Amino acid sequence: MRRVATLERFVVLRTSDIEAFRANVAQLLTPHKLARVGSSGVVHADLSMADLGPVRLIHGRNTGVELRAELTEQVSYYDVNLALSGVNLLTAGDEEVVLGERTAGVISPRMLATMRLSDGYSQLHVRIERHALERHLEELLGSEVPGPIRFRAAMDLTRPAAASWSQAVRLLVRDLDTPDGLATTGEHNPWSRFLMTGLLLAQPHNYSEQLEQHRLAPRRPAALKHVIDLIDQDPAAELTVERLALAAGMTPRSLQRQFKEYVGIPPREYVLGVRLSRAHHDLGHAGPGVTVADVALRWGFAHVPRFAGAYKQRYGVSPSATLRGRA
Repeated sequence: MRRVATLERFVVLRTSDIEAFRANVAQLLTPHKLARVGSSGVVHADLSMADLGPVRLIHGRNTGVELRAELTEQVSYYDVNLALSGVNLLTAGDEEVVLGERTAGVISPRMLATMRLSDGYSQLHVRIERHALERHLEELLGSEVPGPIRFRAAMDLTRPAAASWSQAVRLLVRDLDTPDGLATTGEHNPWSRFLMTGLLLAQPHNYSEQLEQHRLAPRRPAALKHVIDLIDQDPAAELTVERLALAAGMTPRSLQRQFKEYVGIPPREYVLGVRLSRAHHDLGHAGPGVTVADVALRWGFAHVPRFAGAYKQRYGVSPSATLRGRA
């Protein structure tokens, strides 16, 4: 009997070749090792992918054998793993999660992971590009974030918010499988923003408290918004607390207090985060001949070794590694 895959209209592979399955999954996700658990059995695998711009839905299914996957490179994106059938034992960082009907798994950037996929396992990956999700969080917070988002690996699908998000993903998949459905693919698909917002609200992460405080907090004072706009427009400028306070028409102590109350971090830390974010972008898109020092100086870092230390603390890699295209 013909096997019907989720995202049937977007199938990229049907195979009994385990190496072909591994190679195609690696292209859509992360390089990894893939092996049978036990020597007997023939694998039958389906792979599908729908591109929604910064979000991709990738479905994989294996029948006939149990499989073990071990990532050989750190993940560079956010990956929500939803089990549609069967069981997956996921180890991500120092967390171990059993994926099934009641639990999904979330892999954050810079993580290595292993998976043990049961025979008959079907999994939907919601892949979200790191830059897109972090910029989206900044939009929700109204300020740049000082570091990467780190989600809790286990997503409890019995919690109302997570259950609603999971159901929305499944609704999207069903609609994509319908030729005349409302969902479309492409860079400006509105589902992408909806899924990013929902994930940030539904799944605990290191900015959840700040996001909740921002949602409940009163509107930022106009003077503080003016200072934040000044920083965002020209982060390489000389932005001492004293200069920023003068621009806001308040004392440095008052500015520090307002940043703590409405932004959650001191102004100096906010300036550093903006500068590092701009440098990270430029290093990742640099042309031939550009050096780490060029980028550091462009964004207001006069001391390159200090810049390198702050950059590695935030992104987990050296600026030179990003410049070489490794992160």
